Amino acid sequence: MVRMAETEKRSRSARPRTLSKALDWLTTLGADHIPIYSAVSPDYRPPGPAEIRRLLGILSRPAIEAAPLLLGQVLVRRLGRRLLAVRLVETEAYLGVEDPAAHAYRGRRTRRTAPLFGPPGTVYVYFVYGMHHCLNVTADQEGVPGCVLIRAAEPLTPGLEPLSARGPGRLCRSLGLDTRMSGAYLFAPGSGLYLREGRPPSRVASSPRVGIRHAAAEPLRFFDPESPAVSAVRPPRAASSRPPRTRSLRRSSRARR
Repeated sequence: MVRMAETEKRSRSARPRTLSKALDWLTTLGADHIPIYSAVSPDYRPPGPAEIRRLLGILSRPAIEAAPLLLGQVLVRRLGRRLLAVRLVETEAYLGVEDPAAHAYRGRRTRRTAPLFGPPGTVYVYFVYGMHHCLNVTADQEGVPGCVLIRAAEPLTPGLEPLSARGPGRLCRSLGLDTRMSGAYLFAPGSGLYLREGRPPSRVASSPRVGIRHAAAEPLRFFDPESPAVSAVRPPRAASSRPPRTRSLRRSSRARR
């Protein structure tokens, strides 16, 4: 079931469409008012129609909203008859055309980044540093290139070591994901990668994103502070803390023009 509050109705009617407004939205809403889908999947088979609708309710939101809501959801990888399941504990939001750190900044569209413009729930995998793959899932509406980077997860099924999905590169290696998966849809029949509802964290923390140069100070990384699988990086900051500074992001945008 969905925990609906008055703030949930307010967030639906006032979805932010610019980066500065999105950051302001997250700050004023506060972590305590983020709607959490609390149902727990009894198994790791593909989700049914009702569950898909609820999950798409998360992914149809702007990336800054979807990223914290994905924490606790379960990602399932199908490899033949084998199912590997992990619980998401760390994500980052990339806000598309107005985000200097996003691959689709200023509407940049290439053959590689085309999945970012697909419907919510489209998989985008890229190769970085000549050694790591990174898994992203599109958020917002089709044609709006927002996405959520899946940074870390807790293994739930046998065959995965306790910290084998700590960090985006390890996660992709553990689940056998590479660029061949890019463009797939999480909820397509027979998909080799899909989402299930899971156990939400008791609280959500945030910090700046990791390993980027542009818009590096913005608190767009979200994680479960109680999970040992979260990357050991910068000190955490509560998602409901004081308003984030957006001046550096605007200055970075102007510098790239």
